[in-house]
This record gives sequence, structure tokens and C-alpha cells, in this order.
Amino acid sequence: MAALVSRYADRLRVPPGPPPPVIDLDPPQGWADWAREMAGRMAGRDAVVRYLARRAVVVRRDGWRQVTSPALVRLETSARERTALLAVWGQPRLGGWIRALVEPRPTRTWSPSPGMRCPVIFADGTAGALLHELVGHLVEGDLVASGRTPLAGLGGANLTEAAIDLIDDPGRSDLPGAFDCDDEGVPAKPVTLLRRGQLCGLLCDRETAEICDVPAGRGRRADWRHPPVPRLSNLVVPAGDVPPRSIEADLRHGLVITRFSGATVDPISSRTVLRVERGFEIKNGRRRRPLAPFELTGGVTEILAAIDPAVGNDPTPDWRLGWCVKDGLPMPTGSEAPTLMVRRLEVL
Repeated sequence: MAALVSRYADRLRVPPGPPPPVIDLDPPQGWADWAREMAGRMAGRDAVVRYLARRAVVVRRDGWRQVTSPALVRLETSARERTALLAVWGQPRLGGWIRALVEPRPTRTWSPSPGMRCPVIFADGTAGALLHELVGHLVEGDLVASGRTPLAGLGGANLTEAAIDLIDDPGRSDLPGAFDCDDEGVPAKPVTLLRRGQLCGLLCDRETAEICDVPAGRGRRADWRHPPVPRLSNLVVPAGDVPPRSIEADLRHGLVITRFSGATVDPISSRTVLRVERGFEIKNGRRRRPLAPFELTGGVTEILAAIDPAVGNDPTPDWRLGWCVKDGLPMPTGSEAPTLMVRRLEVL
């Protein structure tokens, strides 16, 4: 490594130190048998089973540090309904998620009319993906430093009536976005973004941390060809005290979302688009017709302000959206959130 670096940076002296540990790139014992079993379960679905392991060392003038992150598994199907799963290898809930992955779509579904505005309940961990777009992306340091975020200048403001905490936590080793130090060698620490609904934190790399006057620790790179930039890790919302069924029981008519296929946010227009994969219509507190795929949209600050104060007591990891794409570059991220309701969203 010293010879490689000195070839391109002859002024840089690689610090002496103990040799790095031997890196084992082989999948763990039992992986091949497990992969064959999973492929057999998804027979006829054109399935792909992958093992993803990342190894990196950050070299700086004051020393080097190994970046440690958990091994991941990704299952993809590309039959009539393309879908995928990303999870930490050994995650205890993996078996149940795989059963949900291969469960066929209901044959008779209902599509809400474009322009329809109604309450929407985010169940089964999908609120994590919602807050990933509404808050997580929009407090990344490069957007904040440039002022290209609708949350710029709102530090200390109450964004939502729901007294929720929102924490970006790379120490959650059971979620795909975990790491022990970022790709600039900064040790991983949780960052609280919302405290009881109030904006109080930012996600910065070393460069934007100096501009925003906050700690660094979120400089992540997609691979060695790209520099580190501010990125999320694992977004976590602690449990509330309301049973999720009671949130649904009080709803006369609306939608409940149980799975997303994707989501985006545009910092310039301050709008988000949520691509719903599965869910149900709710009438008089009961789940009725299964939903066909469709999209929801709304303004960032308007959606945050419309989050209902009732917070579910069921924090749930979202296995469906493990990859976060920024500027075309994917990174593994995770989330865990309880059931939340937004009082009004618009169907695209």
C-alpha cells in the first residue's frame, strides 16, 4: 500500500504501524448451502442470491484504521413482480422476511384515483423509508452547507407534532448501514436528528462538519473511485405507546402502506415521491381491498407537519429498501420505525 500511495503522492509519508489483519473474503461457513436452499424456495422466479462483504482501510497522516461493516445478503427476483431484500447476514428476522418476499401479490387489487387526498398509515417499518427521505437526506451536510434543502435554517424548530426522536445510528449492527468508523476514519457515533420532533442534528463528513460547526462521522464512499460524501447509516425511531391497531381502528377511510418499492426527494422543489408496492384500503377501521402499485406525493415540510401525534409501539426494521442512491451511487442503509400516520397525502 505504501508503494502504491507514494507513486501518486510523493509528498505523503504513510505512517508506520502494525500490519493490517488478514482479510478473509470468503463467505462464512454454511453460506453456500443456505444460498442453494433460498434459490430452491424461489424456483421459477429467476432468483439471484448474493453475499456482499466490504473491506476497507482508511490511511491518514496520523495512522490507518480498518473500516468494519457487517456482511450482507441480497435476494432478488425478476419474475412478473420484481422485488428484492437486503439484510445483515445472520439477522434473526431473515426467515420471515424471505417468506414475505416470495409471497405472491393478491390477484384482485384496487388503485386509488390520482389526485385523491386522504390519511395514510405507514406500517411494518415503512415509516423509516418516509423519514429517510423527509429528514435523513435533507440534513446531509453538503445540502445544508449549500442551502439546497428545505430544512436549511430550521435548526431548533419543531418540524412535527409527533414527539418522535430520530437517530442515525451506525452502531446498529443488525441493520445494513452499520459501520464502526466512516470512510474518513472518524469513529462511528449515533447522531440525533430530531428530538421530540425538533430538528437538532446534521450528518456531515470532515469538510462539511467544519462549515456547519458540528461533529464529522458520516463521510461514506460508494467505492474507491469516489470521494467520501455525507451519507446516512441507519435511521431509528424509538417506540411510542400506541398499539398500531388502534391507529387503524380510528380511521374512517384511508390507506395503510406495508411495503415500498422506492422513494425519492427533490431538495429544490421540496417534494417527495413514495412508490407504494403493497398495502390496503381502510374503511371504518378495517383493512379492505389490497392496493395495486401506485405513488404518493407531497411537500416535505407539509408532510412532516401532518404526522399525527399517535406513535405506534411496534418499531420494525424495513427490509425492503436497503440501498440508498445519491448522485447515482448506491450505499447500504437501514431503518427501524414504529407505525405512523400522515393525516393527508396525495395520490399521483
